[in-house]
Amino acid sequence: MKVKYWMTKDPVTIAPDALIADAARIMKERGFRRLPVMDNGKLVGLVTYRNILEAQPSSVSTLSVHEARYLATKVLVKDVMRKNPITVGPDDDVLTALLEGHQKGLGAYPVVDGDKLVGIVTATDLFDLVIHILGADEREDFVYLSEDAAKTGQSDYLTRIIALMAEKDIALLNVLTFPQKDSTDKVVTLLKLSPGRGSEAAEALTETGYHLL
Repeated sequence: MKVKYWMTKDPVTIAPDALIADAARIMKERGFRRLPVMDNGKLVGLVTYRNILEAQPSSVSTLSVHEARYLATKVLVKDVMRKNPITVGPDDDVLTALLEGHQKGLGAYPVVDGDKLVGIVTATDLFDLVIHILGADEREDFVYLSEDAAKTGQSDYLTRIIALMAEKDIALLNVLTFPQKDSTDKVVTLLKLSPGRGSEAAEALTETGYHLL
């Protein structure tokens, strides 16, 4: 699944010599939390709402209100932006970007095609992707199993679940497996089922020896 299908195209940008007050105003008006910084058509940085907040005088500052306001009219985007941000390409794998962002604590990637900025993909976009993959925004039933990793690693593990659901005439719409966070030897299996059949599926699975989470 490619980044270009989930990115925001042609994002709003700002110049490095713009005031942080202007950047904050744009973010507030447009509902953004970050802006790519462009200089003569070239991506040179990324400024976030957090960057701007950190540049503001704190509540315990000795500056007067007038001094604080004056400071806000002098600090430029280039003074607080993250220079040379990590980027992705429109044809890069979006799940790889999601994993890298999680590992590096990144909230957004500018998307560049060659030297051209073509989009931005944020943690919110990738969160929407996860919701879409899980189908959590749809009105189906979900059943969660917690099994030993050795059991889920057997070649017929999923085949037996599929066969059981078919026997009960329960539509199995999606199956995902992932490690259980609080255990090193347990795996969670998520079953997405047709609406109203979750309890019946859970009962059948339990009777067959599966363990509900």
